[in-house]
Amino acid sequence: MNRLAGLWGIALGVVCVMIPDEAWAQRRGRTDGPERSEYGRGGYSRRSEPHVSLTFDWGAGFAAEKSRLDSGGPPLFVGGTLSFWGADWYQFDVSGNYVLQNGLANVLVGPRLRTYGFPLSFNVGLKAGGFFVPDEGVRFGISPQVGVDFLARRHLLLGLGYALDVPIASHGITNRIFMNIGFRL
Repeated sequence: MNRLAGLWGIALGVVCVMIPDEAWAQRRGRTDGPERSEYGRGGYSRRSEPHVSLTFDWGAGFAAEKSRLDSGGPPLFVGGTLSFWGADWYQFDVSGNYVLQNGLANVLVGPRLRTYGFPLSFNVGLKAGGFFVPDEGVRFGISPQVGVDFLARRHLLLGLGYALDVPIASHGITNRIFMNIGFRL
């Protein structure tokens, strides 16, 4: 009986050696199908070209100093942001805003970093640029920002944020609490 089992074992081993290597290998993924259909088969998980988004910003914008609060305008601001998405976690923003309360206008550029997460992510950024301060002229300044944004259906952007606009060598410090809505291409 042991001799018969040994013979069957040898026969099974010979058959396994004779089977071509391709039979043991995992099937290769194909990349000749429609665009972006290779996901999970060794293809790319997303498009390689960067995205661009355009958002409309609005919300409360009020001066941090009491002397600037008495200008008579409503504590509101409007603006817009053009963003270049290098990746889902990194953006480079160009934005412009106008605060109705104190007449402060600014044009800012700078990076914004986002957390990984879909569709909701948190972001932090630091922008710098020119601030037009009434009665003082143009000043250089910085604007640290934090926020959260929601990417609905991969194209519609909704967000909430806070920014502190600090013109250097000026008294035009402004707090902005804002919402934005936009479209990502």
